[in-house]
Amino acid sequence: MTARRALALAASLTIAGLVGATTAAPATARTAHEPAGRCLSGRVIPASALPALSAAGCALAGRTVTAGRVSVVVPPAGMSVAGDGVGRNGEVRGLTVTNTGTSVHVVRAGSSASAGRAATTRAGSPPACQDRTFHLEGAHWKTALRYRVNLGRMPARYHKKTVVSQIRIANGNMRKGRNTCGKPRLKTPASHYLGRTDAKPHINASGPSCGTYDTTDVVGFGNLPGGLLGWTCYWYFGHRMGAADMMIDTGRNLATTLPKRCTATWDFEGTVTHEWGHAYGMAHTGSGHQNLTMQHILAPCSTYARTLGLGDWIGMNQMYGHR
Repeated sequence: MTARRALALAASLTIAGLVGATTAAPATARTAHEPAGRCLSGRVIPASALPALSAAGCALAGRTVTAGRVSVVVPPAGMSVAGDGVGRNGEVRGLTVTNTGTSVHVVRAGSSASAGRAATTRAGSPPACQDRTFHLEGAHWKTALRYRVNLGRMPARYHKKTVVSQIRIANGNMRKGRNTCGKPRLKTPASHYLGRTDAKPHINASGPSCGTYDTTDVVGFGNLPGGLLGWTCYWYFGHRMGAADMMIDTGRNLATTLPKRCTATWDFEGTVTHEWGHAYGMAHTGSGHQNLTMQHILAPCSTYARTLGLGDWIGMNQMYGHR
């Protein structure tokens, strides 16, 4: 599985209000006689140009849509693709693009739920078991998630068994709804770890960028930009999740065991738990909810994100129910 590389645009894009596009001829049609000026040359499309190109009936499937540094490859008709992640600081912007078959449009490119710096510290946020905040991406799994792990770019400071173990445990943290709030286990469909693989996650770290769709779900490593700790790309049909790939940052800020004298170090398992949240259909809480796992900026030197807060659990429960 080869990641599509997208060129970052020189200027940042203004994308507020890019929701929907007018109905046009099928988005996968009209490949032979499109006027080059109207449909733009090359494979990279700024998100701001997408409504006009879609309305003109330009062939867009397989082309790359960019919003700032983030980009996604337009999926086949009937499918959506989204990229989202978690960071150490600053702004974390996601990007979602939907191909209805008659139009291609940006559903979300950053939002009030995901943009901006954390307005409060953990001490200034509601306690995890009192904060009911959650946001959903709009799709969830109907069947089991089957995934593999690629350790090809794993930093040498990690132990392979520990990394695989924490990735699997993190999956269970989110899938089962592990919490300290007294809430029962969730009924999320079972997941299956299928072992290690040489296949790469369909993510290009520079950007990052979500590549083309396939059904091989892979967790791997890459040098993510902008203070990102993890990034997840997922593809879905309507409300049914179809695939998810995850990339974990190779920088020195993540640790599988936090040091006793901890400063700028983040918990590996907690970070991956957050990323599994995206894979299962959870979106960011937005600023001011620093004690929840799905807060877009994780606090350092703590394992708190390994267990779901009340809002995290409520969101997962709304999608999957509990026992």
